[in-house]
Amino acid sequence: MFKGMKAYIDSYELISILVEKSLCYPIKVFYLVDGDQKKKLEYLDLAEDCQEFYKYRMRFDYTIELNKEYIIEDESGNRCFLRSGSIIRSKEFERQFAYDGPLGVEYHKEYSIFRCWSPVAKKLMVELYKGTGKERYDFTYVNRGLWECVVEGDLDGVGYLYFVKVNERLQALLDPYAIASAENEKYNYVVNPDKFYKMKYPIPEFSGRYTDAIIYEASVRDFTNQLKSENCGTFLGLVENNPTEKGPTGLDYIKSLGITHLQLLPTYDFGGVDDVDKDSRYNWGYNPDQYMVPCGWYSKHPEDPYSRINELLELIDECHKRGIRVIMDVVFNHVYHWKSFGFEKLVPGYPYRVNLDASVNNASGCGNTMATERYMISRFVRDTLSYYAKTYSVSGFRFDLMGLLDINTLNLAHDDLIKINPTIMLYGEGWNMDNPLPDEFRPHMYNHKKTPGYAFFNDRYRDYVRGSQWDRTPGYAFGSGKSLYDLHKLVTGSCLDYYKFDEPQQTINYVECHDNYTFYDFGYYAISQSDEDVRNAARLALELILISVGVPFIHAGQEFFRTKRGVENAYNSSDYINMIDYRRRDEYIDNVNVIRDLIQIRKEYECFRISTKEEIIDRVHILDGVVTPHTSGLFVENDGFVLYVITKNDNEDFKVNVGKSEMIFDGFGKCSIVNTEFTLQKPGVYIIRKDR
Repeated sequence: MFKGMKAYIDSYELISILVEKSLCYPIKVFYLVDGDQKKKLEYLDLAEDCQEFYKYRMRFDYTIELNKEYIIEDESGNRCFLRSGSIIRSKEFERQFAYDGPLGVEYHKEYSIFRCWSPVAKKLMVELYKGTGKERYDFTYVNRGLWECVVEGDLDGVGYLYFVKVNERLQALLDPYAIASAENEKYNYVVNPDKFYKMKYPIPEFSGRYTDAIIYEASVRDFTNQLKSENCGTFLGLVENNPTEKGPTGLDYIKSLGITHLQLLPTYDFGGVDDVDKDSRYNWGYNPDQYMVPCGWYSKHPEDPYSRINELLELIDECHKRGIRVIMDVVFNHVYHWKSFGFEKLVPGYPYRVNLDASVNNASGCGNTMATERYMISRFVRDTLSYYAKTYSVSGFRFDLMGLLDINTLNLAHDDLIKINPTIMLYGEGWNMDNPLPDEFRPHMYNHKKTPGYAFFNDRYRDYVRGSQWDRTPGYAFGSGKSLYDLHKLVTGSCLDYYKFDEPQQTINYVECHDNYTFYDFGYYAISQSDEDVRNAARLALELILISVGVPFIHAGQEFFRTKRGVENAYNSSDYINMIDYRRRDEYIDNVNVIRDLIQIRKEYECFRISTKEEIIDRVHILDGVVTPHTSGLFVENDGFVLYVITKNDNEDFKVNVGKSEMIFDGFGKCSIVNTEFTLQKPGVYIIRKDR
């Protein structure tokens, strides 16, 4: 084939031909060669601004099958293969090749069916890895991009890879729909779902009202990397309890806090780590490689296809045993290695959004941006979510950089998931990040009305209470005299007077998560506050989260002033930087108990969990006479009593007189102090109950 010429199918009537300028003269004649037939193409125009190429656009009116090989020939007899081009991003392509049937491996004891989607593949094979060696089997093209291969015999525990021929190259790839894998992604496995761990405990009861949830975000590795057992750094390490003098560890510690939902940092199979040499590299896991395969780095036996599956199932079951629902952190905005991702090898150019020059868009900052709006990528997202909800009983999903996905996919996923679990939780990062998808289709927080089933991380809440990460300014919790108008709106669900959302169930109230500085490090390292001042601010901030209407979100260790020793972005830092330090937990156990107490109060008094804007308007009011530059007060009407909630961020004494009443929380824990007047001294949240 002639190396100086390339040809691409850009639509069902347009072929673009690139010819090196040094090898041709303008105006050429080209033919489409199909076997022994040669058909002349109609010349449309010529572009000379394609760097070292002339770009000819040629029209054709022949029926082309994209899974068949064709050749382009010029008048001098020079030839090149005809490749799939931008046709794969056309509406016609979507209509013709949208496929809704099964994909992946369907296991039976007597045979297994392999199914793969690639409308443009010229050949597909599956290579099996048995104890006797390798065997290859050809796929047969069916229709709508579906290829199928039936292999006789019991393939349970047999490894496999796909080989696809696209654009003249035969490449190996992992199955995008694989559910089991060898260590470090060597190949996939055929497995028998009947051999998966059988869960013993049902999903814990939950109302389905997001404001009834208390979310705790944790990393499997961070909670388990200090263990001395074989469970160090693994799924089941989280189940281990090695109590200290001040309390339990692992899941038992998390349960003791009183939270309802445990959000785990990514537990699918991700890159940037070594499944075997586990201590050689560290990563949070936002490097998706195999979406439906549990993480090998977190498995005791990553070479065993069943081990990682059953260990994750057992971990989730142990959470359910303790009354905790599990939320999975998912990353669909990008993949780790875009060139080797299965969909890219099967249909080059299809999985990603592209810029005007057809280069892969990088709005994610990770080298690519997934085109979730395309039918088969949208379907893949939805299939992955449904698989985890059904197979692993996952009760919610947190979407990384959710604003880079698309509204239609998220709404379809919501509809799929509530059929599986009507009380599932869905939320994510709703930042509006510029990318090729038009703004009206982006699921960012300013488009929240278009995704009513999703909540969003509230960055306005974070920046008001903690302070801005970007300009290093202290927030309300550090004593700044910020607008109390904003504090009132934030505490009442960020939904009044068009403040941010339509309903309080859409706001995830937080001041710290795995990203960026911990709250303690922001105060101590970024804005240079004293240790004592930072701890007081951190206590106040978390108290505010727990009394605010909306969804409270706690980052693991936040309750004992977690530090990553000043590292702002610790995604690939060491265990030493990222570990959960139980010695620090024990040192600040008093603050842990403060948070336990306030969680109990939040659960006891439903007024902190109001779920509609109308109810907030009816029941929550500003407390006159308590508003100063540093103090704010609300009163909440309940059946038979009123709750007064006062917040202050300074050390000046402040007197509150609401008549004879009982203080039930004094900024440092539950209490029962009956009086007609109270003097509030330290920064914190104070709650007073007055019976009618």
